[in-house]
Amino acid sequence: MVVANKLVLNATPTTPLFFLWTQLFLATVFFIIAAILRILPNSANLSKTSIATSKGLLPLISLNTLSLVSSTVTLQYVDASFYQVARGLLLPFTVLTSLVILNSKPSLSILFSCFVVTMGFFIGVLLDGTPISIKGVWWGVLSSLLSSVHSVVIKRSLVVPGVDGSAILLAWYSNLGSAVMLLPIIFLVGEVPGVLHLLFGEQQGSSSALVTFMWGSLITVRCPFRPRSSCFHI
Repeated sequence: MVVANKLVLNATPTTPLFFLWTQLFLATVFFIIAAILRILPNSANLSKTSIATSKGLLPLISLNTLSLVSSTVTLQYVDASFYQVARGLLLPFTVLTSLVILNSKPSLSILFSCFVVTMGFFIGVLLDGTPISIKGVWWGVLSSLLSSVHSVVIKRSLVVPGVDGSAILLAWYSNLGSAVMLLPIIFLVGEVPGVLHLLFGEQQGSSSALVTFMWGSLITVRCPFRPRSSCFHI
């Protein structure tokens, strides 16, 4: 998934957020198809999407959007092989946010694991000797922090009225809400000219940027059939 995302970002470097929005949009379409065919648990409830539930999930949707944006920008700046290193503080941040927000005290073995992971992050960033993007590292740290808070908020969001503990419904609201929230951001960061060029500019052959973008979007879409791993993280 990471390599496929990186291929698309290399082919379309001026439209990373539009690529992310396309993934979210396709996931939303797949949810609708799944609801029509009744092939997912609680899929019939997708038609009962309410504004009240969306408001209750606003913190989750906001964090989901920011987390996905930061992850996408991280991958834009670093190589696919370095991506997980750049986001290497995810585990320590998750343990910390769980302690602060959920008052979940980690065991000594978890703390030791966090220490090992943290040391691996600093070794990979400072001592590996491979040229790296400082911007990519900073975006990776931010992505790790946002993703950790997001993971904790997911737990609380499952009890929001209208979700009733369903991961499928939570993924539906997250994808739909993030797609809506991301649209104005695409305009604000100035990706519109790049999007227009990608969609309507001159393309050459089967290796064109648009073809790569389309195939990459389909391959890496945040599929509703994997609500925890794909719908919430890049």
